[in-house]
Amino acid sequence: MKKINAYFYTKEKFGKRIRETLDRDNEYLYSLGHYPTKIKKEDLPEYYIEFRSRAIWYMTGYLKTSEVVDIDYKALNINHLFKDDYLYISYKEKLRTEKNSWGHEDFINYDICICGNDIVPIVLAIKKYSNLDINNVKQKIQDKVNWYRENCKEDYIRQFGDKDIDIFDFFENKRKK
Repeated sequence: MKKINAYFYTKEKFGKRIRETLDRDNEYLYSLGHYPTKIKKEDLPEYYIEFRSRAIWYMTGYLKTSEVVDIDYKALNINHLFKDDYLYISYKEKLRTEKNSWGHEDFINYDICICGNDIVPIVLAIKKYSNLDINNVKQKIQDKVNWYRENCKEDYIRQFGDKDIDIFDFFENKRKK
């Protein structure tokens, strides 16, 4: 029986230099992007969701969405919908914030932070497999979508048309196709 318990696995291995990836054609996954395993993608339980994020240098990863204790979301209101936003995930305890050296509140005890377009599918999977109340995070994400519609109209229309959308319904419908 294979021991599958890491927060995430990657198809490639992190290199020693920034954004360096190694071992791209290996059939086995790397635990936390560093440690070789004898686990294949097919071995992962259904609560591991495939994702890509700058946080793992855009490698393909598989994130555990069960046993999540807390999540939060921080939007950056610029000309991208989710590219520079962050989803903070804790598997051990409720998230806490502290002021950083510039006086801004930052999360300090997260286990992994995800950025990019896979935020919404990850939140939906966490709701399903961790039975977590995600209403606060959902509202923050929908607020970002509403901001994007008002401030980046052409990009919004190109992606979603000219109607208001519920971003979670949009991703659920996309997944079902």
